[in-house]
Amino acid sequence: MLMKLLRIAVAALTAVTVIAFLVVFIDEKVTSDKTVPVIKIEEGVLEVNVNAKEADLLKGVTAFDKKDGDLTGRVIVESIGKFTETGSCKVTYAVSDSDNHVTTAQRRIRYTNYTPPKFTMKQPLLFSVYKQFNIMGIVGATDCLDGDISQNVIISSQDFEQGKEGVYTLKATVMNSKGDTSEIELPILVEKTGRDTAEIELKQYLVYVEKGKTPDWKSYVKATYDSLGLKTDIETKTQTDFKAGKPGVYSVDYYATDEYGYVGHTRLIAVVE
Repeated sequence: MLMKLLRIAVAALTAVTVIAFLVVFIDEKVTSDKTVPVIKIEEGVLEVNVNAKEADLLKGVTAFDKKDGDLTGRVIVESIGKFTETGSCKVTYAVSDSDNHVTTAQRRIRYTNYTPPKFTMKQPLLFSVYKQFNIMGIVGATDCLDGDISQNVIISSQDFEQGKEGVYTLKATVMNSKGDTSEIELPILVEKTGRDTAEIELKQYLVYVEKGKTPDWKSYVKATYDSLGLKTDIETKTQTDFKAGKPGVYSVDYYATDEYGYVGHTRLIAVVE
């Protein structure tokens, strides 16, 4: 008798559990939100500045959900892709509703003032045949989107020989986060210079010049030093084959002679774009 009652109790408990499960399951099916948010984007390419913030990239983007209503304030910039063409790429937007349904959408943006990565130099590629030197780490790069990308610069030279007088070629390549690449070939000059020389310090050692314009070369002189290492005003003279109307890489050589007759020499690289 006891076993029979026990079986009846177990069967009843099982039936109650099944019924409760079915009630919850049916309720979820009836009340759950099956709709997904909709993102709407204004037609056309969005033009923005390279310093654009997320709010600028969200211009003309709205979102709506049948259950939650307006979700525009919940739209985020999920990712910004690499360039499909110079200065232009796709932005992916995402939004989620209260039931965690996620929708994404894309549109193309164009950076109106984008310029490819540009190279910098912390010192001239000008060396004495009598001194050991290292060409690595001299050439850096900056990017209007990424800032300093010197760590991405790849340096190579097919003809350079340490300790031998001559003119050699250094090739530098750099890529920014959008996949845009810049390359440049720079001259390395190794010359016979004595231990005692005057010194000319420049404000920059590589400059970009707009086509058709000729800079005041002496305006790049920061300071001059005599052969004793003392800072003093020494007149500088320049020599260059610079052609303002022809894009290319040019060398501007600076010379200065101190009161002891020692000559200083340095070099500026000018790139006509």
